[in-house]
Amino acid sequence: MDFKRSIGPIGLLFAGISSVIGSGWLFGPLYAAQIAGPAAVVSWILGGLLMIIIALTFAELGSTFPVAGGMIQFAQFSHGPLVSFMIGWMVWISSVAVAPVETIGLIQYAANYIPGLVRSVQDTHVLTHLGILAAAAIMFLMCMLNYYGAQFFSRSNSIITAIKLIVPIATIFLLLFSDFHLSNFHAAKVGGFSPFGWHGILAALPLGGVIYSFIGSNTVLQLAGETKNPQRSIPLALIGSMVFCTILYALLQLAFVGAITPNTFASGWNTLHYTGDSGPFVGIMTVLGLGWFVMIVYADAIISPFGTGFVFTASTARVSYGLSEIGFFPKSLKKLTKKSVPMRSILLNFCVGLLLFLPFPGWQKLVSFIISCFIVSYIIGPISLIALRKTKPNEHRPFHLPFANPLALLAFYICNLLIFWTGWHTVSRMMIALSIGFIFFVIYCFRQKNIWHKQWNTSWWIFPYFTCLTVISYLGTFGEGKNILPFGIDFAVIAILTIAIYYLALFLRDRQS
Repeated sequence: MDFKRSIGPIGLLFAGISSVIGSGWLFGPLYAAQIAGPAAVVSWILGGLLMIIIALTFAELGSTFPVAGGMIQFAQFSHGPLVSFMIGWMVWISSVAVAPVETIGLIQYAANYIPGLVRSVQDTHVLTHLGILAAAAIMFLMCMLNYYGAQFFSRSNSIITAIKLIVPIATIFLLLFSDFHLSNFHAAKVGGFSPFGWHGILAALPLGGVIYSFIGSNTVLQLAGETKNPQRSIPLALIGSMVFCTILYALLQLAFVGAITPNTFASGWNTLHYTGDSGPFVGIMTVLGLGWFVMIVYADAIISPFGTGFVFTASTARVSYGLSEIGFFPKSLKKLTKKSVPMRSILLNFCVGLLLFLPFPGWQKLVSFIISCFIVSYIIGPISLIALRKTKPNEHRPFHLPFANPLALLAFYICNLLIFWTGWHTVSRMMIALSIGFIFFVIYCFRQKNIWHKQWNTSWWIFPYFTCLTVISYLGTFGEGKNILPFGIDFAVIAILTIAIYYLALFLRDRQS
């Protein structure tokens, strides 16, 4: 049984927007302001622009090859089993983690009026045993709602997204016109507009929840196999959701910084917090005397994360389906219900997602790990785009990216920078996850014949790539790096690595053709 193409262009666009507007808007402005100060506004604009450049490469790939679990299939088409497995493994790990992290966001806000769900450990909010049980119940509900199929998903998600948009937009207007302090953006005693310089602006991308908020648009690619008129719908949904959400998030950050009472950050932006800052917008609304709006924010704090988790529960099942399709996961995961839903994949992802509450109990800790894993999976977009133009030149390309070579190289460079900016603390854990995936791939290879020889010649570039990226991160200035590679010089080093690996990957693919 195949997937039914029952998601229209508006439904797909709403899926992209819904997966981008989740817990990020509830927590991101506070964490970004702590890291970058008022310049966090720049972080959101910059983050959106960088992710749009990456998305452009996937817009062509997605419209040319509209298949379920698209990111995995692109890697399989261009570079074979090893690359597709490693990319698929990271897509799966990071996608599985999104529903838990959105659920954590929901629970942290709910803890403001339901005691006993969250406790504070070393300035981090973590779930209690009761909180974990509540989170498991919420995630199970997401799974059950997905049982009713893509058409139900599209219609219900469109309604959820419309509701989700009302509250953040209303929040922007309330904060801008209630008690806006323009002086907050240039207060000299706390460092002015950019107290932590470009280092802070860039660090806020992965650590402040900026990039996490934008990575949700990849659900558009995972749902491509169930989309009507995918050649038109996929580019529209990918780029449209990114542009819209960049503007929305930048305005939210602007409104948040301006609405803060000046004495709240008198000791420095890095000390900014609110009592019970598991809900920063609740804190700022309370200070401004907008208590009537607090209950509306509480309601949206349930709807927004739940909506994003709902979308990712659907899209992650398609990732598992894609891994099963190319033989890496058991074939039984391909089995669809009468409503064309991969329910076995959904339940597998639910069980794995529950385990992530244990090592990553807090929102911010889990977010940085997800970002690094997602961005690793994004590297295949620019590389596969150019490789498949050469190996499959006759495929119909409804969306043909202009200036593809320089834009693909730039997109690959951006991916590498984003991984580097997550810092050594996160990159080291990401490499552990990659190593575990490689062990599974070796086991898979022992079950096949001649597979090493078939794919080694086009795939071995990933080993020097990940090794060099790990070393550079260890020497860098982000996330507990050794501060041996100075800030600024690291940009050039990453550029050299990008150019070398980009052309090596394409050369190996060309030589095999």
